[in-house]
Amino acid sequence: MGKIGVISDIHGNLQALNAILSYFDRQGCEEIMHTGDVVNIGARSRECLEILLNRPDTTLLLGNHDRDFLLNQIELRFKSHVPSEHKRYVFSTMDENHRKAVGNFPIYVTRMLGAQKVMFTHYAFFDGPLSADKCIFKKMEAVHPSAEKYDELFDNADCDAVFFGHKHEPCDIKGRKLYVDVGSVGCHPRPYARGIIITYGKEFWNYERIEVPYDTEQMRKELFSVPSGEQLYNFYYLRLKP
Repeated sequence: MGKIGVISDIHGNLQALNAILSYFDRQGCEEIMHTGDVVNIGARSRECLEILLNRPDTTLLLGNHDRDFLLNQIELRFKSHVPSEHKRYVFSTMDENHRKAVGNFPIYVTRMLGAQKVMFTHYAFFDGPLSADKCIFKKMEAVHPSAEKYDELFDNADCDAVFFGHKHEPCDIKGRKLYVDVGSVGCHPRPYARGIIITYGKEFWNYERIEVPYDTEQMRKELFSVPSGEQLYNFYYLRLKP
């Protein structure tokens, strides 16, 4: 029997990351998947990236904020809530070695769990080669869509189940595939680091959601010390969400 810890969208929240990784270690997870967006929003993007890069058991997938760092895109994007001054600050805390590492992040990986193929990715993605002027990920829905819509979004995903992030809000929807939004580990109002543990064997796999308390006050203090930190805190951590 094996265990995989799955997290998404840490967004520079060091306290949440340390809490969830400690829990995964105590539970005996042999592998960790981060489904994109290590950087931006939180105050400790560099530290989060380095911790995850230095763990040989961890696979890091490319998210849209990670790609912004890779391409040094600091402009305020349409429907984005991360100001340019914040991105400029975050990117300045990292160097070309970090950028090279992010450039090696895959868009997706798959694992055979039991008799099923399971995909991990940041969100539904377009086929074809990457370019600086091309969007990788398909348009994110305002609310979690129907099973039929997810079937359409992930029509090119060759798998039985897909674990993803991007929206920050968990969901479990069954269509032609099983669609599992992991939910952001530490970019949401609740004082818990969120994640998933997948347990699998030769003939089965299942998963459970977990929540681990962490020091949200320290996170808030650190976020308020960086450009646009209070603005980001008010938007991502004070809004009422499930």
